[in-house]
Amino acid sequence: MKTLEQIQKIENVILYVLQKFDDGVDYIKLFKIIYFAQRDYLCRFGKTLIPETFKARMHGPIPTLTDKVIKNVEDGVGDDFPDLKEFMESIKVIDQKVYALREPNLDFIAKKEREYLDKWFDYCKDRKSYDLSEESHDDVYHNVVARSKKDPQQDIMTNIDIAMSGHASDKMIEYIREKELLVAELA
Repeated sequence: MKTLEQIQKIENVILYVLQKFDDGVDYIKLFKIIYFAQRDYLCRFGKTLIPETFKARMHGPIPTLTDKVIKNVEDGVGDDFPDLKEFMESIKVIDQKVYALREPNLDFIAKKEREYLDKWFDYCKDRKSYDLSEESHDDVYHNVVARSKKDPQQDIMTNIDIAMSGHASDKMIEYIREKELLVAELA
């Protein structure tokens, strides 16, 4: 499970994107904005924009915690997840569209992170969600799907997978790998 600080970061990033859609946004488009921003940021800086885990699903990579929160809100489930209560109360879901119920706390989102979110919002806002899904179905995505068919627990797109999808340089991928190995050693 994520820490409270990680959950708050994810919540505020999601609210930041949602506030830009007056009439709500469907899940796929929301997920694509987050994924493309994450991929781009990871390729540029070697670190994640949002502490989300992405899984390879039918419509492409999905942010797992955000997906869980949206599904729980849609299903009216909440008491079983006290750590997610605030996040679940910050959005509403109507007819498979997500709406922000409050403004994001920008203390959780650095200026550079907002620039990347804005860039991908601008790119995705007028595109059809299913077209955006196709854009996320690259070779790396298909490799993760193939890997998960052999072992269903291997459906997670690692940060290295995401960086490779974004055509990060070999040097950047090695940097990400070294950081991940260090984190694993310290855990």
